Amino acid sequence: MTTSSHEYLRQQIEMHKGLSTVYAEKRYKPAYSRVFQTMWNSAICDLAGIPGNSRVLDYGCGTGILFPELEKRDYRAIGIDLSMAMLQGRTEPTSVTSICADGTNTPFADGQFDAVFCRGSIHHLPDIRKAFAEIHRVLKTGGVLVFSEPSNDSILNRLARKVMYRASREFHEEDEGFRRREITPLLEELGFTIEVSRGFGFMAYTFAGFPDKLPLLKYVPGNCTITRWLMKLDAVLEHSPLVADMALHWQLRGRKR
Repeated sequence: MTTSSHEYLRQQIEMHKGLSTVYAEKRYKPAYSRVFQTMWNSAICDLAGIPGNSRVLDYGCGTGILFPELEKRDYRAIGIDLSMAMLQGRTEPTSVTSICADGTNTPFADGQFDAVFCRGSIHHLPDIRKAFAEIHRVLKTGGVLVFSEPSNDSILNRLARKVMYRASREFHEEDEGFRRREITPLLEELGFTIEVSRGFGFMAYTFAGFPDKLPLLKYVPGNCTITRWLMKLDAVLEHSPLVADMALHWQLRGRKR
């Protein structure tokens, strides 16, 4: 990273000032997008495998898209995000509390949480090692880190993201996706045991997950039904050895030793 950590965070805060409106009015508002987002949130929480009443942290919660699912499962949840603008642009009417703080220096005591969820947030941070170390600190022994982050395992994904991140004002040019061969050893070194590692997202992710970027389904009759069929197709592709590594996201469960 060529930009200093302090300057990078300042730029991220500035960049996200306008994104809460984009998320609320374009990304999460269409009915077909809601179908996909609900499935995505459910998949993340299913992956955690924790009971109701667990204490959980939504790390990089943004506008709170994950909050309804956390509340539905009776988790004792709190959200944290660096951007006050994103927190103020909350799209979900839930009782989950959220605070504005740096994810690499959180205000929580050691061993506070049964699970930490990261839904497309960690790749925005300048110091990935420090972020994962902080997550490890606030987790109880035996607690789980669950994330769903952009995957750069495929060279096609890396090239596409490099172009998109540099062409759009909604990304920082130094943001990167994750590569398993780089992140997995880091997590193990920091004290996590990797229990699940899987690709996530192809067609439904592309066409229904980001209508602010690719709004093609917006103009198609029956777009909610189409989204559900694309989700079924994705489920097949995610378990197909020849294409699984080309998934656009990477989902992981790591348990604190």
